[in-house]
Amino acid sequence: MADESTELVPAPRMRACIEGVLGALGVPAGDAAVVAEALVEADLTGVDSHGIHLLTMYVERLRGGQIRPVTELTVIDDGGATVWLDAHLGLGQVAALRATDLLVERATEHGVATVVVREATHLGALGVHTRRVAEQGLVCLCVQNGPTVVPPYGGVTPMFSTNPVSYAIPTGRHPTIVYDIATTAVAGNKILLAKRRGDPTIPEGWANDDKGRPTTDTEAASVWSLQWFGGHKGYGLGLFVEILAGVLAGSSFGRTEHTESDVHGRGRVAKGFTFVALDPARFIGRDELRERVDLLIDDIAGSDPAEGVERIVVPGTFEAERRALRLAEGVPLPSPLIDDLDAVAAELGAPTLRTEET
Repeated sequence: MADESTELVPAPRMRACIEGVLGALGVPAGDAAVVAEALVEADLTGVDSHGIHLLTMYVERLRGGQIRPVTELTVIDDGGATVWLDAHLGLGQVAALRATDLLVERATEHGVATVVVREATHLGALGVHTRRVAEQGLVCLCVQNGPTVVPPYGGVTPMFSTNPVSYAIPTGRHPTIVYDIATTAVAGNKILLAKRRGDPTIPEGWANDDKGRPTTDTEAASVWSLQWFGGHKGYGLGLFVEILAGVLAGSSFGRTEHTESDVHGRGRVAKGFTFVALDPARFIGRDELRERVDLLIDDIAGSDPAEGVERIVVPGTFEAERRALRLAEGVPLPSPLIDDLDAVAAELGAPTLRTEET
């Protein structure tokens, strides 16, 4: 249910708004639909930090020429089970869809496949893409790097992005297992969303202020100084992502730039990403994997909970339940966000989020 500061918006209306806005900025209709689907799926599953609120950022970057409206992927190298692509600063969600289509094809053919992409832009929620691959019967892993907004562990100079990791596992009776995390304590967009909502505080351990001091004050929190989850453990994973998605991809990494873009450092839009897929058919079989993963989920769900814990679940369970609820009732969006998006939509002649009756 929405509270007094939010409004429920049906998913189809959200998609229409996004498609209309992007289409007015020169994005082909099919590509606009891909981006809309990815953003709305994030909101439906409760990953609000990577949902429709990103649209205003994409509009600014499209207008500024930082994102190219027509996404053209070129092949740098094709080794069969390995493919290296260049997205030429096109839309990340479109690049990811094409990359995962190729990933599924090659993993099915070879048993395992890796698709690496340089010069992409923001992918949104990685779990949207890994889940899509898993729903076709494959095990999938994705990592992505980005702008320099996070210092190395023990340092103060921004060197990494939030460097997310996602994996997805096929299931049978249960919702697809989807794990999608930033290697920082939270994604930077959660800080931005908290600021947009006017939240007075954020949880301890999320971010520092602009002087590198830990803070829970939302306004003082710096999106350029996030904290690693688990301290050195998150940092170690973040470094792994930087190497796979940045160095290996031939894209920008750390403070080293390898990009066509003229925007660098904290404002860098160029990203690299890597997808890996395994076909269970080469091991115990796709159907057998689904059945055994279901049994594992049953074992986990049936295990003894700690005091005060109602349910034990695996990643993806709550998201699937939230998706069903939001499809039925609508997605709760902050009223100020709706104001901002409707102003952009009206300016561009696109469908707005609020109906005339709202």
